[in-house]
Amino acid sequence: MGACGMLSCKEVADRSSALIDGELGLWQSLRMRLHLAMCHGCAHFLAQMRATRALTEALPPSDPPEAERIDAILSRLHDEKPTGG
Repeated sequence: MGACGMLSCKEVADRSSALIDGELGLWQSLRMRLHLAMCHGCAHFLAQMRATRALTEALPPSDPPEAERIDAILSRLHDEKPTGG
């Protein structure tokens, strides 16, 4: 779409992270907000993105020992995999 035209849903989806992060300029942000005010699907998508971001940021960081334990389990499963047909 042109610089003054309304954004498409795909453009809104592509730029939604930048909007949440406050990385858009004033004009782009206004165009996004205009689209979101008129498109319930995109508004719902952005709300889901914000909720997902908030939940993932609230998670405690993964401990390296947990990752090592998972690697050990996967290795054991690989070693125990039946062979032949």
